[in-house]
Amino acid sequence: MIVPFLPSQKHRVHLQPIMDALPELGGEDIALVASYGSLVMAKRRGFRRIVLAQHGAGQSYGGDPRTARNAGYPGGDRNDGVGLFLCPNEYSAWRWQERYPEAMVRVVGCPRLDNLPRRQPTVAGRAVVAIAPHWHGYNCPEWASALNEYLPAFARLAYTLIGTGHPQRHDLPSRYADLGIEYVESFDEICRRADVLVSDNSSVLFEFAATGRNVVIINARQYRHDVHHGGRFWDWASIGPNVDDPAELADAVEVALAGPWPERELVLNEVYQPVRGGARLAAEAIVEWAI
Repeated sequence: MIVPFLPSQKHRVHLQPIMDALPELGGEDIALVASYGSLVMAKRRGFRRIVLAQHGAGQSYGGDPRTARNAGYPGGDRNDGVGLFLCPNEYSAWRWQERYPEAMVRVVGCPRLDNLPRRQPTVAGRAVVAIAPHWHGYNCPEWASALNEYLPAFARLAYTLIGTGHPQRHDLPSRYADLGIEYVESFDEICRRADVLVSDNSSVLFEFAATGRNVVIINARQYRHDVHHGGRFWDWASIGPNVDDPAELADAVEVALAGPWPERELVLNEVYQPVRGGARLAAEAIVEWAI
């Protein structure tokens, strides 16, 4: 039997499509986890067969020795015990396989994408721009959020603004309220309502782009352009217009609203391999590994 570890809604939406696609499996119970924290929980409960399904875009921070082997990212330490890694792309798969050569590693895309809502028709009016900042990590500059730097520029945008953010952030409802920005907890609701999404460093950049709409990437001053982690920094940054100065934010949003960004689909095909059908591929990989 497959036992999913679902400590948060974020993990649930990534693992549930895989669970729905899986047939009944006999034999020893298998733990299906989506994060390092859940992996620790599964080990404590005595599971000996564990599948780790990468819940984001497969970002890691290998360009900085302080974060190159962080347990929460592809290629990180202390993920021993995982027998099967399910990865969104070849980049994350390579990092896991290099670190754990005896494990099975499969590239399956992102099962979450198949269930993401598209834009719902609304009465004509101002465009809706969504904000989705990352949490404020401190281990390397690229973990940090750009929100503080860009909040005043958001308040000056001449669009309807809604905001969400990383689940580890608990300050956003009050901070958005101070600027008259509606807080929306559900990313599905963001997908239903927004025309453009603006973010600094989050997998939702790529998930939103996969629904056929444009994104704007905001870069904080502390992001190092001469440090290459791969992924968002800087191989995938061309998925939408980049902003290095808050004064340029309004122009970038206008560009994103004007029509399809030319490099969006090219980057998506690097981030998600494939872009569709991830749940089925993940289920097939689990069955292959389990038997």
